[in-house]
Amino acid sequence: MSRDLYGVYRNLAIFCLCALVSGKADFTNIKCEAVDKAYNSIKYCFIRSVNRTFKYISAANHFHVKEPKNNISVGVATLKRANGYKPFLYNVTVDGCKFLRTGGNALLRFLHSFFHKYSNVNHTCPYNHDIEVNVLPVSHIDNLFTKVLPFPKGDYQFVTSWYTYNILRAVVRIYFTLS
Repeated sequence: MSRDLYGVYRNLAIFCLCALVSGKADFTNIKCEAVDKAYNSIKYCFIRSVNRTFKYISAANHFHVKEPKNNISVGVATLKRANGYKPFLYNVTVDGCKFLRTGGNALLRFLHSFFHKYSNVNHTCPYNHDIEVNVLPVSHIDNLFTKVLPFPKGDYQFVTSWYTYNILRAVVRIYFTLS
């Protein structure tokens, strides 16, 4: 009987120690680049730090061409820093209009959940307005990147490439650290 009780306590202690181990995500930088400056420009692109633990990202793109955008593609890649940034795990390009219509790719649905409530990228095509995106505070991302998608600790770069009519228009690079 005492051996069984010892096993229960041991398992409880291991469970408690595992519950205490968790990662911490921290945004370190963001770079936004308008590739085709005649077509669009970046209004703003920054990380706002409320305090040491509460940071969020805001970015906005202004279209100079006022025609409705019906053909939008998005490339998404994660890079891990290891003697320079190297491809890590994900590198996909999807039809943005189809994704918003059907919800297709599971990875992109997961990534879209970071910002869909805090942006105007939450309806199907056509887009005839500027695009504004705010990303959730890091405290929410901690749980998603360390428990839902268990990423190893390290420095990462998250790159999104934005295309309209199959022409690269903007590139957004988000740098973050998991510790």
